[in-house]
Amino acid sequence: MVRQFQLYRWLRFIFLLVAGILIVIEPIKSFDIVIYIVSSYIAIYGILSIFDGLSIRRTTGENNIAVGLGVGELFLALAVLLFARLLVPLVPPVLGIILLVNGINQYRDSHEMTKRVPVTPYLDYFYSALLMLAGIVFILNPSKTIIFIYQLFGLSLIILAFFEIINSRIYRG
Repeated sequence: MVRQFQLYRWLRFIFLLVAGILIVIEPIKSFDIVIYIVSSYIAIYGILSIFDGLSIRRTTGENNIAVGLGVGELFLALAVLLFARLLVPLVPPVLGIILLVNGINQYRDSHEMTKRVPVTPYLDYFYSALLMLAGIVFILNPSKTIIFIYQLFGLSLIILAFFEIINSRIYRG
C-alpha cells in the first residue's frame, strides 16, 4: 500500500512538472499537448483505480468504490479531451465579469460605509478601481489574459510538483 502511495506521488510529480514547464515556456504551443497530458493523467489514474478495486475485491471478496471511481475517471478523461478546447475561451470573459461586479460592489460598500464612519476609504476606492480595471481588461482582451492566467497556472504546477517530492520524502515508508 505504501509503495502504491509512492507510485501515485511520483505520477503526480511527473505530470505537474512536465505540464508546468510546458505551460510556462510555451503557453500557446503547449495548450493541445497539455490537454492530452491532463486527459492521459486522469485516464491512468482511472485505470490504476480499477486495478486497485479489482485487487481489493480479489483479496477481501468485498465490492468497493474504487472500480466505479476508475470508470468515472475514464469518462472524465474523455470529457476533458473532447470539451476542454470549447470551455477555455470562456474563462477570461466570465472572470472579467466577476471582477467587474466585485469591483463595483466594493466601491459601493466603501461609499456606503462613509455615511456611517467619517473616513474617506482611499485604499478601498483604489482596490475597487483595480478590480474594475482588471475586469475590463479580461473582458476586452481575453486572449492575452488567458495566456497570463495559463502561465500562472503552469508556475503553480511546478511549485506543486516540488511539494509532491517533499511530501514523498516525508511519507517515505
